[in-house]
Amino acid sequence: MSPQGETQGGTTPQPSEIQKQVVAARHDLDRLVGELDRRRHAMFDVRGRIGRHPVPFILGGLALLTAVSGTVALIVARRRRHNAWPQRVRRLRHAIAQAVRHPDRSRDQPSAGKKIGTAGGSAVASALAKEATHRLLQAAWGH
Repeated sequence: MSPQGETQGGTTPQPSEIQKQVVAARHDLDRLVGELDRRRHAMFDVRGRIGRHPVPFILGGLALLTAVSGTVALIVARRRRHNAWPQRVRRLRHAIAQAVRHPDRSRDQPSAGKKIGTAGGSAVASALAKEATHRLLQAAWGH
């Protein structure tokens, strides 16, 4: 069909022929949309997937359980080692040595991270106060 609505033979198609083409195109689209909908439902049917393929889900669950259990076990073991008497004595000895070597340094001074966090929080608070003041003044003056 050319842009002017004529077929290659030079004649315009009959309305009934155009209607048949439209009906056929709608039928094809309905079939495609139905297939896409079926595939979407199949993709997100978790219970169905678990029922069809239980072994990978069981293995994945066991792997996840092992990873979480291992992480918890490592954290507990590290905390126990950290709180053991030899470690506590070693940390105390190190702290005393630092205090003797550098009496001017204090543990009370904030770290660089705390200073950066304080500066960021101050900047945010300042911006919020400025915006609140601006809105109050606009409301009071009616601008």
